[in-house]
Amino acid sequence: MFDAQDGRCAICMNKSITLRLAVDHNHATGKVRALLCRRCNRALGLVEYEPIRVNNLILYLQNILDDFNE
Repeated sequence: MFDAQDGRCAICMNKSITLRLAVDHNHATGKVRALLCRRCNRALGLVEYEPIRVNNLILYLQNILDDFNE
């Protein structure tokens, strides 16, 4: 899986020699999904695997995008 992902996080695609990737898996079945960097793995846990929460987060960021460009 590491080679298939070219040593990159499956979400942000960052690659680093020192980047430690976490194994994302289904906690109920144990099925491995992908390798993620710590930041993306933590973010996925914080949104609790709820697509609506992720979508609302994206909408929120789009609405405040001007604040980042100031």
